[in-house]
Amino acid sequence: MKPATTRWDWYEFTFDDPHDPKVGDIQQGGQAGRLATALGAGLQRAKGRNGYAVGWSVVRGEEELAVVYGHSARAGEVHVVVTSTACDEVVPICRRLFREHRVSRADSSLDLSAEFGGLDGLALAIATRKGMVHSLITNSEGGATRYVGAPTSDVRMRVYRKTEQLRSLLPRERWSEVADGIVRVEVQVRPGKRLLKERVSRMEPDDLWGLAQWSAEFARAVADLSPERVATNERRPSQWSRTRRFLGEQYSPAVARQVAAVGIERVRQDVLDALGLG
Repeated sequence: MKPATTRWDWYEFTFDDPHDPKVGDIQQGGQAGRLATALGAGLQRAKGRNGYAVGWSVVRGEEELAVVYGHSARAGEVHVVVTSTACDEVVPICRRLFREHRVSRADSSLDLSAEFGGLDGLALAIATRKGMVHSLITNSEGGATRYVGAPTSDVRMRVYRKTEQLRSLLPRERWSEVADGIVRVEVQVRPGKRLLKERVSRMEPDDLWGLAQWSAEFARAVADLSPERVATNERRPSQWSRTRRFLGEQYSPAVARQVAAVGIERVRQDVLDALGLG
């Protein structure tokens, strides 16, 4: 079996912004406006949800690329949801625009040309051996989905017949547009602790499979992935560590160019002077 590349299929996150009241105002620099401008898209009002009073749908043509929520009881908090194929384009832009964010849900998906029964059997065997909650949902159209992990778990997995799911959305005369025998496997992560939410914001889709031993085992078996096992109980990094990381990500290219032009001692003094420490 030849695996495809893992990709984001859902990416939902929160960040803090003192200008939250302007969440949807392009002219005033609102966050939905920033995202829409970066995507060459427009805004439409959307219903609030989960305690967020307002929402803005970021739309380009007839495609909804993301939804941005604001005005919650937690002052200055903005929430963004990106789903499905829009993730390929939108998630990298969100990560650039909103670097310091906390992921509340992320799904990593992989489409395989394989027999559903074999993948389902492996998922069931792992779940049984680990004593995990699992279930199989089927329908009359031939669709089937295996769930491993409780809905409340930080890490949960789905294995389902993607071909049948896609064809169920089309008239029968268009079924030939969908390839036969595609099975999708997805790991869904809902981090409970703030530290893990922040850590997921720096992960790639492959990395999510390493958040649980059993999901890493499944990924290695079906897709020849080698996700590094990720510890979920690390101590929260210090404020200084996070500040240093942000400075490096934001300014290291410009500083390196200046060092090449005038030398490291001159740049060191310029930085100290800028910080009032010279």
